[in-house]
Amino acid sequence: MKNSGMGSVAVKRGGLDTRCLDGFRFLLALWVAVGHFYIIIGGPGFWQAPGVTKLLLSPWAAVDGFMVVTGFLMTYHYLLREAKEPADRLATGVTFLVRRLFRLYPVYLLAILAAFFVVSDLYEMRKEILDYFTGSTLTPFGTESKSEDPSVTGLLLHLTFLHGLFPAYESSVLSVAWSLSLEMQFYVLFPVLFAFLFLKVRSAKLYVFLAAAVVVSEVLLTKYLHGQPAMLLYKLPLFLFGMLAAAAGLGRIRWITFAMGAVMIVPFQAKFTVLLMGLLMLFLFLNGIRAKVGMGWTKPLYHVRELLSGRAARWGADLSYSLYLVHLLLLPFILTFFIGQAETVPLSRVEVALLSFAVFLALSLATALVLYLTIEKPFISLGKKAVRRMDLLRQSRQRTAIPPGKEEISA
Repeated sequence: MKNSGMGSVAVKRGGLDTRCLDGFRFLLALWVAVGHFYIIIGGPGFWQAPGVTKLLLSPWAAVDGFMVVTGFLMTYHYLLREAKEPADRLATGVTFLVRRLFRLYPVYLLAILAAFFVVSDLYEMRKEILDYFTGSTLTPFGTESKSEDPSVTGLLLHLTFLHGLFPAYESSVLSVAWSLSLEMQFYVLFPVLFAFLFLKVRSAKLYVFLAAAVVVSEVLLTKYLHGQPAMLLYKLPLFLFGMLAAAAGLGRIRWITFAMGAVMIVPFQAKFTVLLMGLLMLFLFLNGIRAKVGMGWTKPLYHVRELLSGRAARWGADLSYSLYLVHLLLLPFILTFFIGQAETVPLSRVEVALLSFAVFLALSLATALVLYLTIEKPFISLGKKAVRRMDLLRQSRQRTAIPPGKEEISA
């Protein structure tokens, strides 16, 4: 999934060190890409990956991790900017959405338009790829590899991020785009959520809201509307978990409040998601943990966190969003190319898979780098300029709204 929209993260404050989120975001994007490669070549039907088969078959867990990171970073930066951009002002919410759109939409638009014209071919290629590696068109999950015939309605819904609200269209153009619809739903709701939960903190209100979110997500939607993960209510507890962690880390709520919220949310999540949630909290708050338990066993964890916070991690974090969006556009073409080469060059299925995997990773990262440098980065700068212009226009309107003579009186 996708990127939180904050760019590279490098903030250290008190016992909270968010630099490691760079590495996490890159690893989550790689998990999604490698997992999709494994699934498309047939998963255990082709090769039983020792010790990591279930991990590779669960790229959805990485998307869950992105949702926790998104909830955390949105709240974290909202709190840090609160003095300059008060959360109770409508203008703050508008500014927030403008930043997100400039950050996310340009590459998203390009990916959706490209996918619209090739998605039917992509799914036909995926059937042929499965048949080549496994002798069947059944996916590793026991379902028939699907076909897609994109429509103008589906395209328009994707371009407006509304596709996630309609099960027939949530992945009809670009399959990974379901999570972008969900994230955009969260972005639109986030300023309201933040104001409701954190402007006037009331533990009882927070617990009631969390309980309602968990009940709706894990009981009603799971039981009666199963298979619609692109509805925000379905995944809202994950975003809320990240929001609570940031609020606790910056002192907006007490740690006991976060702990109670975690107890309400975590038991309903899948095992890999719970593992990710635990690892994120461990590395984010490692300084505070060391202060409580001493250096000892935490020392090796600091070395790991340094790797997650280094230059390579920052580079990977910058590429994670484009990597997430484009990898499935490239993968079927790469696999089909090497399968075709095997007809003229003596290549085994294993060799085809290995060659395809190496080229897939290299080409996906190279494409993500080009997109970041030529599209993402320039539009991030444009977004900042747009926000500054909005601020200047707002200040100008406020000055002109002061009645004549008022300025002299106040002076």
